This record gives sequence, C-alpha cells and structure tokens, in this order.
Amino acid sequence: MQEIKHVYIAKSCLFVNGQLVLKGENSIFVKYLKEVYKHTDIKYSKYFKMDPLSKLGFLAAEVLLKDMKCSESPERNGIILENKVSTYLVDVKHQVTINDKENYFPSPANFVYTLPNVMTGEICIRHGFKGENAVFVNEAFDAEFVCQYIKSMYEADKVDMLIGGFVDADEDEYEAFMFFTEKDNVSELDAKMIEDLYLKSKSQAEE
Repeated sequence: MQEIKHVYIAKSCLFVNGQLVLKGENSIFVKYLKEVYKHTDIKYSKYFKMDPLSKLGFLAAEVLLKDMKCSESPERNGIILENKVSTYLVDVKHQVTINDKENYFPSPANFVYTLPNVMTGEICIRHGFKGENAVFVNEAFDAEFVCQYIKSMYEADKVDMLIGGFVDADEDEYEAFMFFTEKDNVSELDAKMIEDLYLKSKSQAEE
C-alpha cells in the first residue's frame, strides 16, 4: 500500500510524509509562516492580505499539492477540513473594532475572514478547485468523520480528488495537518491509518 501524502505544520516545524523539511528560526506563529512561504518559493500577492488561519491552511495546501496531479475538471477537486476554534484570531480582532461605540470602526478586511470556509476558499481560488468545500468545527481532529465524509463524496461520484485534514490556530497554538486522496485509491483510505499519521507528525513536532 502506497503511503498517502501528508503535510504537518506546528511548533515551527514543517513535515512532509513524516520527514522534517523546515525547522523554523522563529517561534512566533506568523513569522514562522513567512519562512514557510519563502520555502515554497511561490509568488502570490493575495497571500499577504489573508488572516493567519488562511495563511496556515494555504501554505499547508501549497506544500501538499506540489508535484501532485489533480483532476483536470475543476468541479471534481475539493477540500474537507476540520478545526477547533473556527476563526478565533480574526474574530477577536474584529470584536475590538466594534466594542467601543464612540470609536466604532469595523473593518471589512477583518470581517471577510470571520468564516473558516474563507480559508478553504482561498485554497480553492489558488488551485482552481470548484468541487466540495467544507470546514467542520470539532473539539479535535476526527479522522473517522473526515474519512467517512471523503468516502461518501467518492461513492456519490461527486469528486475525483479531495484534500482532507485539520487546520487550527489561536493565540497560543497553531496546527495544520493535510492529506491527499484520489477516487482511484479510495480503497486505501483508512481512518486509523490517517489518525496514526497525524499523531506521529504531532509527536515529532513536540520532540
């Protein structure tokens, strides 16, 4: 069985298929993401306007999809993710702008990122995906749920390729885990295996 390609970003570390490919010089979340952005060697001006959660998901997808072949039909490519705190970071930032009634200055630039689906939307725009696009808020990464959802999409013949995973960020922690699946290899998609890949990556980052 061929190992499913997966990417993990947390604690200033970037892993691809369980191998450490970038150890960050900066422990600050957004500053480490700059290092990952440089590592990917892309030029995408829209990236700099994104909120931190979208940047994290965007970069994880960028690394995951490198050298991978997606369906030539945009509507047959999609992404299914989970996270824990939704868009907490930008929610707090937006709330500050509306708390003071005498200094009321809500920013559309913040408000637009107060839905986690905007993160997947940024990924879809970048890669031209027009298929399934969903983010489910859960207490922790639920590999069983994500894998069952992905399999249901393939069984319904709605997609040929789906990214699955968990992308989360708050004031103290950030974590991105993404894996690549295809309809032709859906029989190899096993929730226990995906959970093991996630936990192994998490353990490596914490070492």
